[in-house]
Amino acid sequence: FHFALYPESFLRRLDSLSPLSSKVHLAQRRKTTMIRRLSTRIALIAAAAFACVRAMEIGKPHSAVITLTAKNFDDYLADPANGLWLLKFYAPWCGHCKSLAPVLDKVAPHLAGKMAIGKIDCTVEKSLCKKFSIRGYPTLKYYRDGTFEDYPLGRDADSIITFGEKMSSRAVHIVPSYKEAKQKLLEKLPVAFIVYDPDVDLAGNSAIDASGATEEEKEAEKLIQSTERTRIFGQVARKLQAEGSFGLLSSDTAREEIEEFFDNGAEVPSGGFIARIEDGIPIKIFDGEMTSNSFMEFVKENNLPVVIELGGHNFRFVGRRGKPLAIGVYDPEEEAKTYKFRQEMKNYAVKGAHKDEYIFGTMDGKKWDKFVAQFSITKQSLPELFVLDVPDRTYWQDSSVFGVAEFISAVKNDEVESREQEGKKKGPLDEFLQLFVDYMPWSLLAMFTLFGVTFYLFLPSDGPLIPPPPHEETNPRFKVSGAELLDQLGLKVVEGDDEKNLEQSKTDGTKSKEKGNDGVEVESKKDK
Repeated sequence: FHFALYPESFLRRLDSLSPLSSKVHLAQRRKTTMIRRLSTRIALIAAAAFACVRAMEIGKPHSAVITLTAKNFDDYLADPANGLWLLKFYAPWCGHCKSLAPVLDKVAPHLAGKMAIGKIDCTVEKSLCKKFSIRGYPTLKYYRDGTFEDYPLGRDADSIITFGEKMSSRAVHIVPSYKEAKQKLLEKLPVAFIVYDPDVDLAGNSAIDASGATEEEKEAEKLIQSTERTRIFGQVARKLQAEGSFGLLSSDTAREEIEEFFDNGAEVPSGGFIARIEDGIPIKIFDGEMTSNSFMEFVKENNLPVVIELGGHNFRFVGRRGKPLAIGVYDPEEEAKTYKFRQEMKNYAVKGAHKDEYIFGTMDGKKWDKFVAQFSITKQSLPELFVLDVPDRTYWQDSSVFGVAEFISAVKNDEVESREQEGKKKGPLDEFLQLFVDYMPWSLLAMFTLFGVTFYLFLPSDGPLIPPPPHEETNPRFKVSGAELLDQLGLKVVEGDDEKNLEQSKTDGTKSKEKGNDGVEVESKKDK
């Protein structure tokens, strides 16, 4: 591999060797020529192998998570064999990203041929992540038909598989009855949209007949394309397939079956209609202009359940839909209280005086206890309702006001004071660390460079770091004799019979005598 990557460098090193004889030199030249040919062949084989591997990946359904870069991003997404992609934008140091990685690895084989999964490292592919305005990790988006949208469901394996299977199937399901509509459309999503037009038929369509679709798919497509109402419904269903379920009632559906959708006493339209359905909630008829834009707005405004369960996967999406959130926090261990509280919220969301001014949701107070604690909500006060304006970071909370209707009225009448949500304050160190992470790996390289330069500047040019031991010729202390040293210290040794006395020289000051443990008398100067 060294020959293949750096042949010229290797050959120059060989040519620089001095030949021992002309024969040896000739042998070296022959060996050099052989190595040059061998390196060329290795390089060609490596290039061909890389091209083969790349060709095997393109045009084939992916059963593993694909690493996407700025160089291969467009090629992979343009692959007709993988028309639907789930894209994970992440950072290697992100804890939630690490937790999500095994989940994606697990579901990738199950979704092969339905939805491909790709990952983009935002610490490396900065330009790619900037293009999609990635601000948090991990961020999940899906790609289809040339457009990128936010992934709307949960991050567990079941939710991702459900999303992939749903998006890879037909956008509009043909449902002949009310019972089947509930089973097919409301099985995994709480909200669905249906269309009924008595004028739909299976008239011949040469383009559909010539397609390679199955007979069942051809029949469904003919029904969708037969009238203006069904065509508009089909167009919007394809664009917003990730945000709701869509069904078409065939023209031969019995009148009794249609009336079951209006079991709340509402008047059944005499002709065709488009409507929103949710289990246990009255049907809502679309009464706007019959255009794609108008119906699309209707779907976007009504694709949430009247009371939605909030969590980490949908909180930002729901909180930025233009309305404050009325959040009911409950204790999952108190099943009876929780059920009664949910029903009260649902009734107000359907019939309440201010139902159109809020998005109503519930939240598990045990699972999200740290989040709700910043709004002065404790476990002892559950279930409890509070209002949160996500963009403005303003909330209304008062544990002394009971009842959903009573609390909403108190908020509207300014009887509950608004408070500002406390954000996490970032100090200089936090900001520095964030900049360091944002500019990796260049920030890491700069840090090592600074460390190396500092070490080089303070490192002695020669010799060891520890100074050499003192020497008589360089240190004047070694030129003083013992007697001279004692004289400088003002001490002298007096020899006596069987004992030694240390006597301090007489200088100014008060003297005192002490006797040591060995009987030696010592005269010391008081002010020393």
